[in-house]
Amino acid sequence: MTVSTRIRTGLMAGAGLVAMLGASMATAQETVMKVNHVASANTPVQVCLEVMEGYMERMSSNRYDVQIYPAAQLGNFRQSVEAVQLGSLELSFTTGGGISNLFGPIQAFDIPYLLKNDRVVNKVMEDPQLNKLLGDDILEALQTVRMVGMTGNHGWRSFFIDKGPTTNLPADWEGKKIRTIESPISMELARAVGLAPTPIPWQELYTSLATGIVYGTKNSLMDIISMDFQQYLKYLFRDQHTYIMFFWWMHDPYLQGLPPELQTIFVDGMDRLKATCTGHFEVYTLPFYKQFAEAGGEIYVPTAEQRKFLLKGQVAVEKWFTDQFGSEYPDAIRAAVSRAEQAIAEDDMRVLGHKAMR
Repeated sequence: MTVSTRIRTGLMAGAGLVAMLGASMATAQETVMKVNHVASANTPVQVCLEVMEGYMERMSSNRYDVQIYPAAQLGNFRQSVEAVQLGSLELSFTTGGGISNLFGPIQAFDIPYLLKNDRVVNKVMEDPQLNKLLGDDILEALQTVRMVGMTGNHGWRSFFIDKGPTTNLPADWEGKKIRTIESPISMELARAVGLAPTPIPWQELYTSLATGIVYGTKNSLMDIISMDFQQYLKYLFRDQHTYIMFFWWMHDPYLQGLPPELQTIFVDGMDRLKATCTGHFEVYTLPFYKQFAEAGGEIYVPTAEQRKFLLKGQVAVEKWFTDQFGSEYPDAIRAAVSRAEQAIAEDDMRVLGHKAMR
């Protein structure tokens, strides 16, 4: 073999190797998954997503490229869902209110006092029957949007007011202005318990509290501390009327188009996200309670008698909801709560050897 022949042979072998490597790289092509969320980059939801990102990229040998866009860089709740629907965004989350303009029945999760405590909420979010009902209905309504999970991450909404105590309801609240969002559910609850609902944009609430335009607001402790509202809101009436649940939405054609091994890694990654969102929240909020107390804040837990009165809010909101959407979703949530309570009772029996006092 001449020198020139050896060179040609070597070049052909090299070209063949490059072609083989190219085919191998095409088979294991990088898959970009863009995730948008409205929270800032220093909140628990960002941590949840980074846990999922790390898991999916490690387990796929970096075939996944998970790109996270915090602080609504790619749009607010409504814009995010519409982007997922169109396929320009792969994954995002909203609250129930954040997608209610596209699927109204999801507002049933904001009927007050349906969910009783954290253990019930955690089991309800994983309830197979409830997940199937909502997931199937959303997919039918929006065609390309699949619900891939529910998580907590923002806690309970309660009444934060400028002073207390509140021992005589509804007289202590009668006619006092409470900030709400411009939502029938939020406003009906406030009105039913004697307050005067006053819709105010979030960015204007600080000034409204400072100038005494409103008596208080319906929010979570995380909301209050993150905006420094504890300067004016010294009293947490901890009724926990609704739980701020996150619903996670994915572009279904993207998910169905993934190779089976990447689909498996995604669902396992979502499991890691859900576990982190639910578990990390308590750690994150520990200093919030300390900051609230240091600012002179007090926490008041309603009495059993006051809770009976507060159920007027549930009746009013549920009537509005059923007039609009029927009773299927409130009934489904109550059934999920019943299953959750049964499971919790069984858990208590295993630990205590008898029923817990609740």
